[in-house]
Amino acid sequence: MTKPKNGPPKAIGYVRVSTKDQGENGYGLEAQAHQLETYCAAHDLNLVAVIPDVMSGRKTDQLYGRIAAVAAIRAGLANVLVINALDRVSRNTLDGLTLVKDAQDEGWRVLSLDGVDSDKVEKLWLTVRMGFAEEERDKISKRTKQGLIKARQAGKRLGRHSQIPEDVVARIVDLRRDGKGANTIARILSEDGVPAPGGATWYPTTVRGVLARKGVE
Repeated sequence: MTKPKNGPPKAIGYVRVSTKDQGENGYGLEAQAHQLETYCAAHDLNLVAVIPDVMSGRKTDQLYGRIAAVAAIRAGLANVLVINALDRVSRNTLDGLTLVKDAQDEGWRVLSLDGVDSDKVEKLWLTVRMGFAEEERDKISKRTKQGLIKARQAGKRLGRHSQIPEDVVARIVDLRRDGKGANTIARILSEDGVPAPGGATWYPTTVRGVLARKGVE
């Protein structure tokens, strides 16, 4: 794929979490979005949007975020779909192969942080790789369900707490209500040395996640 004359290739990022808790908490999505931002910056890709899904990947007909991401590419808003891993955008071998084939046939590109490139991938290699990934996911799913059952039987409280203190959340909301955008808020928090989830740097996606959970536009 050649670079457009007017700048680097435009990319749509896609992220997904599979549990209601992760969707409400937001950090699973934010961590994935941060990885995509870093990858695109290092590979000269203009990341124009990151679209999320919160649901089981086995219901591929209900992955509305993925549908929207691919539709945006087909509409000409971008020509690259960037994902963390192919098993995050498709949870079975046939669906993943179909997505890659669609990209190849239609002239856009699928790139994943774990090394899949639809411009270069060979069908046999991809089939074997996704088959192993699907088998491993099934094993993990069984172990997770068994662990949850044991935890509930032991009376353990499931779930996790927010990693962002309430006073920081309140400051983010106040800055937004003062008319500042997510990029500006992230820069202010980073410059002021406010600890961010998982590091020292705040990203616009983290700020947007906080605002979304508080219902602030």
